[in-house]
Amino acid sequence: MHHKGSCSCNRWQVEIEVTRSLEEFNPRVCDCNYCQNNPSEIISDPNMIIEFVGGETSIIQNGDQLANFYYCDYCGDFLAVGCNLNGQLRGAVNSNLLHSSNQLGKPIQIQSRLLSSDEKLARWGKLWGVLNGV
Repeated sequence: MHHKGSCSCNRWQVEIEVTRSLEEFNPRVCDCNYCQNNPSEIISDPNMIIEFVGGETSIIQNGDQLANFYYCDYCGDFLAVGCNLNGQLRGAVNSNLLHSSNQLGKPIQIQSRLLSSDEKLARWGKLWGVLNGV
């Protein structure tokens, strides 16, 4: 199944390919200091393919410098979070970008601030999909 979306200014378009319905995804809300200061809801799946097409991005690393946060350089919308895992860019998409975001399940809080760097990387390796175009 394919689902499309865009940032507020439409300079970035996103399409995700998933093997299950959006209703089965519960957007995750992270409790780390960075995410609490920059609230968002993300979705991912290890089989998800996230394709971005668009303009320029601003890239900000989180506090432990493990993940990159990608933002539209024009409107400032958060696009995705990602990092290189085993030689491949993997990540999660901002679920609020999706035109059909109202079909998603109820958001859940995650406590990544309690995880070590190694635990975060292992978790992301199990949860994040392929991230292209950012």
